Amino acid sequence: MNLADRLIGKIDKIVFIFTVVVLFLSFYFVYTLKQSYAQKETVQSLDNALFLTRNLLEEDQQHALSLSLLLSQDKTFLEAFYKNDRKKAFDIISQKIESLQKLQGYSFEVQVHDKNLHTYLRSWDYSVKNIPLASFRKGLVLVKERKKPLVSIEVGKRLNIKAISPIMKNGSFEGSIEVIENFGHLRKTLAEHGYALLILLDKKYLNIATTLQHHPVVFHQFVLVNDSYDKHSFQSLKHSNLKNLQSYGYFTQDRHAFAYFSIKNFTNQNLGYFVAVFENSTPLILKTHDEVSTEETNNSGVIIQ
Repeated sequence: MNLADRLIGKIDKIVFIFTVVVLFLSFYFVYTLKQSYAQKETVQSLDNALFLTRNLLEEDQQHALSLSLLLSQDKTFLEAFYKNDRKKAFDIISQKIESLQKLQGYSFEVQVHDKNLHTYLRSWDYSVKNIPLASFRKGLVLVKERKKPLVSIEVGKRLNIKAISPIMKNGSFEGSIEVIENFGHLRKTLAEHGYALLILLDKKYLNIATTLQHHPVVFHQFVLVNDSYDKHSFQSLKHSNLKNLQSYGYFTQDRHAFAYFSIKNFTNQNLGYFVAVFENSTPLILKTHDEVSTEETNNSGVIIQ
């Protein structure tokens, strides 16, 4: 092989190597851009999930509060209540619930309390009455003291939205009426937007939330509140490390992305977490975030937590 042939061979080899390097860098650049775009899209979807879940939860709380205020001022109910006609009051409440549920599509229950904060009636069980509640229902005590309505998420036998309005007569506290809503409407609405909702309660409240004692446990610390849930999302959540969850944040596991925020009651205690989930194929490590949660009071004096 002469010098010219050897030179051409070297040039061809250099061109080949250069071409391979350029192609590799091009593919890597395209792949990086694609991954970057996918990650930005995932973060945007997580932001949307967080924003949507919080807004829908606030709407559900406001809805419960509106119903509570409405029922606490219903003339036919108040007439029966002041006459201590439990049967008539129960029938009126039952009719109102049936009518409002058909009209608005929300599922809710109602409990009425007397001036001593004892159970006056429950919409789901007429036989229950005269149970003292003040020792473990601090929200009722607060409503009686302030004579102002309160809406919050509370732990009872279940975890619910509870909106309590005082029953007032000539400036005097005569009792209160409580609207109790579960999170079925919230789960349904999120599902329509492509998100599953998993609700976690800290296990330390299981001595109160007795109906949840046999629900699935997550990460040895939380119990799943949902009666129904997306099994694939739940399995991914079970494999996640939830040790360092903060006030809110994002994380991914397997093929799912999670946006979460803490559940606070009206005394600002952390009860657990709302977790919105969607399928995601982009591997992504996301840091958690932290924020200060404070009690908010609007101009009408209604406490919203």
